Amino acid sequence: MNRQEFYSLIDKWMDGSASEEEVEQLMNYYHSFKTTQEWNEAELGTKSLLEEEMEQQLLSRIRVAIPEAAPFKRTWWPKIAAAAAVLFVLSAGGWWYFQRPVAPAPVHSLQQLVATKAGEHKKIQLPDSTTVWLSPASTLAYTDAFGKENRELTLSGEAFFDVSTNAVKPFIIHSGRVTTRVLGTSFNIQAFDAQPDVAVTVLTGKVAVGNADSAVHVSPSERAVFSKATGTIRKEDGVAAAGLLSRREGILKYDRAGLPEVAAELGYYYNVKIEIKGKISNCFYFGEFNTNGTLEKALRQLCLSLNATLENNGSTYIIRMDKEC
Repeated sequence: MNRQEFYSLIDKWMDGSASEEEVEQLMNYYHSFKTTQEWNEAELGTKSLLEEEMEQQLLSRIRVAIPEAAPFKRTWWPKIAAAAAVLFVLSAGGWWYFQRPVAPAPVHSLQQLVATKAGEHKKIQLPDSTTVWLSPASTLAYTDAFGKENRELTLSGEAFFDVSTNAVKPFIIHSGRVTTRVLGTSFNIQAFDAQPDVAVTVLTGKVAVGNADSAVHVSPSERAVFSKATGTIRKEDGVAAAGLLSRREGILKYDRAGLPEVAAELGYYYNVKIEIKGKISNCFYFGEFNTNGTLEKALRQLCLSLNATLENNGSTYIIRMDKEC
């Protein structure tokens, strides 16, 4: 058996369609694999992205195979043994399977698309009972296979996710070159096209954030930031993740935030360009905006706190600082 055939057998075993003969083949190949060379990370890439996720999937298969109250049946042994074998392969260097190129998903005719306009917020319940708070000027796309064959979707913009737990079907979000994988947790993703970075901030649980080159695991009060310019991912600690609960309702809160950051976020939410003119190196904003209202109201509030004036030349809003902060 070659490795590609092994890939196919694991896929069939994971979705429950493998026959007992195929499970036995899987176990036999596992034994032959023990004599191969150790993991070559330089050749096969990072092996951290799906570690926790796949361990939970495999262990859940073992638990489901033998209900505590049910008597042991001999027919379950091949699947249990295969689960233990594959789990051992993972810990012993079998991560090459999960780093292989993923085959394109089958094309589905029905594409579900949820979009918000500038300044609009939507709360959505997906077919798997996951709840999504979609921020303004954002889109969420998934096929009719979502919740049945997979839990995979694409996000452009920003959304807060409260993901329902499903150890068999991981929740996967594609945001440009960044992929976020999770079993069940709550987190926020900022991935507007105009943003220089893609940011994933976790409120509860744990997620894996990665691209083709690297991956990080993100826990509560941590943020993964992917730089579009460099293609690298960094992790930030001590993030005030509790503010995500108000953010998902459209309330943006700032505590000593730089004016460029504030102007940029308002620009993303309302899909406009906002420029700041004047000396702003010592200017910071303390306060909040309700983005369920109009942009003009938010900008007038900002200008009032900074003693600045607001101009609109048709395509761009200009905040002019007449005096230094």
